Amino acid sequence: MVCIGRKLIGARSMLAFNFLMITDAFTRDITEMNDKPVSFDINVRGTVRTWEPHYMIAHSDGLREIVMVHTVAWLMGKSDAYAAYKRDLVDAMADAASHAGFGFRLVTDEQVYVQPRLANAKLLRRHLPTFGTPEGHVAALEALNVLPSKSSVADLQARLGRRFDAFVLSLQLDWLGHLRLDRRTAFSRASTFVKV
Repeated sequence: MVCIGRKLIGARSMLAFNFLMITDAFTRDITEMNDKPVSFDINVRGTVRTWEPHYMIAHSDGLREIVMVHTVAWLMGKSDAYAAYKRDLVDAMADAASHAGFGFRLVTDEQVYVQPRLANAKLLRRHLPTFGTPEGHVAALEALNVLPSKSSVADLQARLGRRFDAFVLSLQLDWLGHLRLDRRTAFSRASTFVKV
């Protein structure tokens, strides 16, 4: 289970758990997310079967998408015939989602296990703002006002002194939307950021 916006969402595998963690850490426009939203009848090679999607994600721009989370091995299988069947199955899923007014996205392990994004998402979740002190946030926001629009964790630490940990506060301020850490590199005390 992962808590996204005060709602518990089920994860049936570590792959799904990591997908949810990345989604929670880096997607700020989610208005609704449901686990196993609805089932669809899909036609795969002339056979009708019931399909239960993993997630439905609604975004603030009105986009609603059905998301399936699987490994590449699930998609490819052990033979060419099986891989062709899986491609037909995924096409049928996309068609059913489209006819119901949803977008469709198949997320694989190759998209989830991307570093440093996954490590950065884990760091952000580990240092959620609820673990910070209000005075630390106030001090960091005051120091942030004096810093230039492009700055670094080290610059923030210099402004804060030794009383607070600028790295943890930077992660929390990123989460809260006050700054955006550079996502191209692993988050560290040397990370750069831009003020939002």
